[in-house]
Amino acid sequence: MILVWDKDAWDDYLYWQQTDKLILRRVNGLIKECLRTPFEGKGKPEPLKENLSGFWSRRITDEHRLVYRADADRLYIIQCRYHY
Repeated sequence: MILVWDKDAWDDYLYWQQTDKLILRRVNGLIKECLRTPFEGKGKPEPLKENLSGFWSRRITDEHRLVYRADADRLYIIQCRYHY
């Protein structure tokens, strides 16, 4: 599966690289989990509704979420900081 980053999500990722290595490690672990099993596993994956229909989220922390969409061969990372 190919990983595709939204520009804002990439900026979020770079923010974690500079400020919090523990959260960065958690984000990396969740991304690996999404690549293996996009709709089940760690981080309590849940489908999003309304204007984010088709996207899924996983908990990074109580405050932050990883928001993504998966299809047959790509994982699109939309956000990895803050709550949707």
